[in-house]
Amino acid sequence: MTGESVVTAEQIGQAAKYDPQLRIPVRPRVRRGLVVTVGAEEVTVEGGPKRQLFRGRSATELLPRLLELADGSHDHEVLAARLGVDEEIVFKSVSLLWTCGVIEDGPADLPATEPVPDLLADVLSRLGDSTGANPAWEQAVARLRSARVEAFGDPALVMSLTAELRDALTVHAGDHQLPQPSTSLVLSLGDPDPALAGSCWDKNIPLLRLRVAGRRAILGPLVAPGMTPCYDCLAIEDISDDRLPVDGDACLAVALLAREVFALVSRTVPSVLPVRWRAVDLDTLGYSELSGATRPGCQRCSVARGPLAERASLAVRYEAAVAMPPKAYADLKAHQMHYKPSNLKLQQISRTWPVAPAVGLPEPRLDRIAWPRPAGASSQLGAEELSLLLAMIAGIHARTEQRVLRWTASGGNIGSVTAYAVVRDMDGLAPGVYGYVMAEHRLALVSSDLSGVGGDASVTLVLTGDFPKVAQKYGAFALRIVLLDSGCAQTTARRVAAILGVPVSLRPRWDEEAIGAVLGVRPDTEPVTAVIDLGGMP
Repeated sequence: MTGESVVTAEQIGQAAKYDPQLRIPVRPRVRRGLVVTVGAEEVTVEGGPKRQLFRGRSATELLPRLLELADGSHDHEVLAARLGVDEEIVFKSVSLLWTCGVIEDGPADLPATEPVPDLLADVLSRLGDSTGANPAWEQAVARLRSARVEAFGDPALVMSLTAELRDALTVHAGDHQLPQPSTSLVLSLGDPDPALAGSCWDKNIPLLRLRVAGRRAILGPLVAPGMTPCYDCLAIEDISDDRLPVDGDACLAVALLAREVFALVSRTVPSVLPVRWRAVDLDTLGYSELSGATRPGCQRCSVARGPLAERASLAVRYEAAVAMPPKAYADLKAHQMHYKPSNLKLQQISRTWPVAPAVGLPEPRLDRIAWPRPAGASSQLGAEELSLLLAMIAGIHARTEQRVLRWTASGGNIGSVTAYAVVRDMDGLAPGVYGYVMAEHRLALVSSDLSGVGGDASVTLVLTGDFPKVAQKYGAFALRIVLLDSGCAQTTARRVAAILGVPVSLRPRWDEEAIGAVLGVRPDTEPVTAVIDLGGMP
């Protein structure tokens, strides 16, 4: 394999030793329905979520024999003995095959169930790597068999939904007003009446709604006490559609709902539920994602007492929109993305300002931040103190080809904080606006105009967030990572400055547009996250 998608057995094997979220199969077996083709120089596996290609001598000599023996009855020790190799090699090979979705674990000791149709077993096994939530496909079957699902609403739509899921899951028609006590999921085909929504909430039964508006199917929300706001708080996020429905829209909407139910119950394929839901255009199949948040004062799901607010604040709605799923719905496959080469490469990327004049910094003296602070330590802010502050806030401790080690915590170890030093009066450094080049621990003179930053401290540090870099991995969640990283950097700045005896003051407000103009950045892609004044006044 070549390019940024390449993952080696050595890399993933080393990660699997220490990462508890990488659950390597103990008794590996090839997933059902895959087609393995062995060529002279490569092994190709097709039939899973993605086509996989393995190259190299180990791939053509070891993998075919390993795959032949991987039937779910042999552990790593037995496989190593039969293959005549070290168990460590088997572990690394199995780790790679599991990461690539080729193998799963042998069947666990589960209660006996009715025979499973081959087609369903193949789907559960082949697509199980989409989430990695089930170590073995039989566990997905157990989820489907143990769930009691009741559907309420238009009898014709309920019958259509029952037919869609017949081979995988039994859907019971809600021929009574309220769900049975043993129900594990309620489906409402249309807006649920208040009694049904209230009963589900009080009985701690998740409720999933399908609503068709014009030519748009809204597949949610999922209302689950302890995980989501109540139905009344979530339903205000609805959308409208003035188009008239056409024949077939209702059946298509039910089929889309069936897919979400299958994903939610079996955990075999991904779903945005339970924290978000989708509104799908039944004409183009394009979709948007919706989310909601608890309204302050809601008597059902809010801890804030008082008058009911019309809706939650913008910040709260953003947090809800990018929230991580509850642990019970977390996908191991998403966690494996940390080891994707293109994501690991993000650690190495940082701003350099290649055409700006370079300005050197003294090597940071780590002995200066010994605690307690040495008696008689100077509070003067000079190039040495600035060098140490920048290194601790946004600098690099060490780096290898595989990993960058930082002095301050960073979400995903990407290093989103970019630091600027606005120097007004400091020995050893001319006035100006400097960008900190973390990769080389030096400064770059980016501007001589200080007016837009404001203030009159000897030095002002401006922290920004490299949102586009983090968004390559985290999408809309990147803004939260950027703000968390900035919080870590600000805490470090205060601690280091206190040890050095340098006065520090964090500004509560600033003019982001004016500062962005001085730094040459756009606030929508590189937001200013902190302005910190250092030292005495000139």
